[in-house]
Amino acid sequence: MTVRLVRGARWAKLVDHLAQEISAAATDPFLTLRVVVSTRATGRFLGQEVAARLGISAGISYLAPADLMRHLARQAGEERNRSRWLGTPLDLAVADALAQVQHPLVARALAPDDTRPGRRRATAIRIARLLRGYLDHTPQLLANWIAGGDTGLGGATIPDALSWQPALFRAVTDALELDPLVTLEKIYEAARADTVPTFVIAVDDLTRPQLQAMSALGDGPGLTILQPTGSAGDGWATELADAVESLPGGAAPPPMVSVHDSHGEARQVEVLRDELTRAFAEDPSLEPREVAILCPQPERYSALLDSAFAAVDDTAHPGRTLRVQPIGSLDANPVLTLLVSLLRLGRARATATQIVTLLLSPPIAHRWRLAERRTVVELIAGAGIRWGLDTEHRAVFDLSGVEQNTWVRGIDRLLIGLAVAPGTDVGLGLSGSDAVTASDLSVVGALVEVLARLRHIVAATASPATVPEWVARSRDALGSLVGLPRTDEWQLLHALAVLARFESDHQGNPTVLTPHEFAHLLEDAARPPRARVAAGNGTLQVIPLGELQHVELRVLAMLGVTDDVVPGRGGVLPDSVDLGGHAPDVRTRRLRQLLTHARSAEKLLIIRQASSQRTNRSTAKPVAVSWLLEQLGGSPATLTHPPTATSEANFLSRPSFDLQALGGAEARRASGSGSLTISARRRTEARSRQVGPAPAQLTLSQLERFLLDPAKSFLRSAGGITLYAEPQVTDEMPLEAGGLERWQVVNALVDSWKSGTTLESVESYFRQREDLPPQRIGDALFQAAKAEAVLLWKSAWGEWSGPVARHAVSLELDLGDAGTVRVVDEVCTRSGFALVATPSRGDHNILRPWLDSLALAAQGLAAPARFHRFVKTQATRYAIAAEATQVDPPTPEDALTYLTTLVGAYAQGQHRLIAVPCGPALTYAREFAAGKFRAADWAGPVGHWKSKWAKPGEAWPLFYADDVRELLTDELLPGDPVNGQTSPFQAWAWELYAPLAKGWS
Repeated sequence: MTVRLVRGARWAKLVDHLAQEISAAATDPFLTLRVVVSTRATGRFLGQEVAARLGISAGISYLAPADLMRHLARQAGEERNRSRWLGTPLDLAVADALAQVQHPLVARALAPDDTRPGRRRATAIRIARLLRGYLDHTPQLLANWIAGGDTGLGGATIPDALSWQPALFRAVTDALELDPLVTLEKIYEAARADTVPTFVIAVDDLTRPQLQAMSALGDGPGLTILQPTGSAGDGWATELADAVESLPGGAAPPPMVSVHDSHGEARQVEVLRDELTRAFAEDPSLEPREVAILCPQPERYSALLDSAFAAVDDTAHPGRTLRVQPIGSLDANPVLTLLVSLLRLGRARATATQIVTLLLSPPIAHRWRLAERRTVVELIAGAGIRWGLDTEHRAVFDLSGVEQNTWVRGIDRLLIGLAVAPGTDVGLGLSGSDAVTASDLSVVGALVEVLARLRHIVAATASPATVPEWVARSRDALGSLVGLPRTDEWQLLHALAVLARFESDHQGNPTVLTPHEFAHLLEDAARPPRARVAAGNGTLQVIPLGELQHVELRVLAMLGVTDDVVPGRGGVLPDSVDLGGHAPDVRTRRLRQLLTHARSAEKLLIIRQASSQRTNRSTAKPVAVSWLLEQLGGSPATLTHPPTATSEANFLSRPSFDLQALGGAEARRASGSGSLTISARRRTEARSRQVGPAPAQLTLSQLERFLLDPAKSFLRSAGGITLYAEPQVTDEMPLEAGGLERWQVVNALVDSWKSGTTLESVESYFRQREDLPPQRIGDALFQAAKAEAVLLWKSAWGEWSGPVARHAVSLELDLGDAGTVRVVDEVCTRSGFALVATPSRGDHNILRPWLDSLALAAQGLAAPARFHRFVKTQATRYAIAAEATQVDPPTPEDALTYLTTLVGAYAQGQHRLIAVPCGPALTYAREFAAGKFRAADWAGPVGHWKSKWAKPGEAWPLFYADDVRELLTDELLPGDPVNGQTSPFQAWAWELYAPLAKGWS
């Protein structure tokens, strides 16, 4: 038989001729035909075009060259051997063979390194890739080596640094019991014996074995090759051809090119969406299947493209209706991902976060009915679990004697919490968790069982094993933990199929893998492929370089053609011997593919980065794009786009279709004319709300909570919004106490003295809760906290131990138009003081004793407000010291007036925002009373420890941005105090706290 070459200048001409050839060859309705194409996507696209010409495309297989080789290998009975050469068996065989190579460079590469447990595997994978490259490009080199030779191509001497490769290859083939060259010969024989009529169309690049297989097909049933004139495929086809013919017709005209200079990747995608929308708007006959986006690295832009073209319900951008094929990676199989995590658990710290992630993964959560994330997190956080399954697991990290905060210990605390009442000492040196209730019984039971099985899995997967043994262990792990609903059972079946393939490929292989190495093996199998290019399904395609090559498109948009991708890095692998002219020239091939894509389009859009997305300064333009424009010739139109979608220039001479961006541009213009920020607008609206009726009654405790945080009180009363923090787990075992933890211990010690309990009971309480660091570190912390508590108690003891009196408070206050409010509560005095002793250093601690003092004074009882606290100032040389602060009571008339003002603010604050955060307000009132207020000092970031507003809390950031100066910028509104102050904050701060600031001593 012969090899016929048919040349044509246009893709359409080649497809027309292919249809004629197929029609002539298909003399039998049951005859099968084969068409070899460059990629599967091209085959799908071509199949539709052939069907459009012939009316049907049944019985025709469209195969990429790799698919053809697999098909021929199946016919030759060599499919398993080919799979083993291309798969993990070769990697493992190389790993074993490397251990037999006697060469200092190899020994150094495989030297034990605890910080790189995957070193052997990584080296083996790299060398296996190198051997596969030799077979693809220079099979004659491997033939020489397997025959016993130790030279390079043409008998050249191999450098000493690479001299280990011939012996390694022979050891690999012995370990695999496989000669890849014999496999290839059998594939060639199958090709010669093949009887299926075969056609090849527009295939530019083939490996040496693929080219040899084409030649063998020509020797057998015959081969018809259709190639674009002057293409790279025309070269190899000419060498094989026995007969050549050329189709009539000239080449396509050069494309209409427009270059769009933009900024970063996100902005480039926005420009692309606008320009594609414009192309469809200008040409109503254009269809999505006639348009493609060429992106050399689609994974780099996948998230941006998928989000920019995702279909949404609104009409914010017509580009979202373009039906762009999603390109993001397929979702990984959750069961395989879970199995990888289980295999790595023995060498991981098993932190609270890691295990919570496992517990809440769908395969485990469904089986064990762990549906409520909040419940699981609250239980684990409340049990004090930090990291480590048990002491044996911590032994891996040289902490075998420390059981505190392990999973076993935390589960015990949950069980004790279920069994006994809170605070009960059961004699186990461990207290029950306060987070668990009787309703959590089923969840705790599930946690107990899952933990036991996790510990068993860790023990069972601790030692190295062969791949079949690892498969058996993995099946046991899945069987003990995983359960899925019927609709998701495919995940488990797929995972079991992957394990079965491993078992089949490695049956009888004695190679032993560590848990880390097998987990990597499984992780590679679990890695999801990129979404398949669904060419021809009516959607607009995003294609990588070389996909749909030579296919004529009406519009082609190029995105992401950067110097690191095109031409990118060379194709010669590290450690490769000199391959001479046989080495693949990947850089030239990428440039050639780029030019081929461009010449196959009627209209070419090139989106490139020309300016920095941060500074808007010009950057170096991609060299490949400049080269492409030079090859295409002509004078392309170059358009420069503004840096953001909301720039005004985006809607002037060439208006964007982005309606949301237009709204943003209008907002930016309005912002430039002095409009308020969102937080300022929210604050103004909250302050301007209508005031409703006052409450009939309130307590001093309610009044205190309001003064401490008026914003939180407003949100709760006016909007029904309660701010709370989501429960969170902590992964670090306490080795030192932070400010909050230290304060809790000191406060508990002070409270123990107040209530008369012993210090030993406090220490036991913290020990059993495992809140203190372990062992001697915890002892040292407790003693330091005790010393601070003693310091505070010495200051307060004399007054605290004095006579105690309890006074009922009942006051009726007249708020004018708002009505009357009754204030009720009970106040306790000690030694005649409204007394507080606290380790907290904040000024706000004076509020409760001051309110108690005012209430008593209004009833005719003089009781100074006094509180003892810690201070750390320059006067104490920044060491902790105790300080007593006192505010003397006013006259009954003044006290009633002050209370009426405070309650009036409370009444307003239930309906409108009173913009007076407590900390800054107390500071301002004291500064103003002392004549020390300077507006220039009230600047800087909110939340900074040196700021006038160091602790803004959770609610105030909704109404203020990040600059303290905002407190002084608002204008007074009706209802705000009129007392000579210039801003609402200053007016309310002085109105509420002037009596306190004047009486502070």
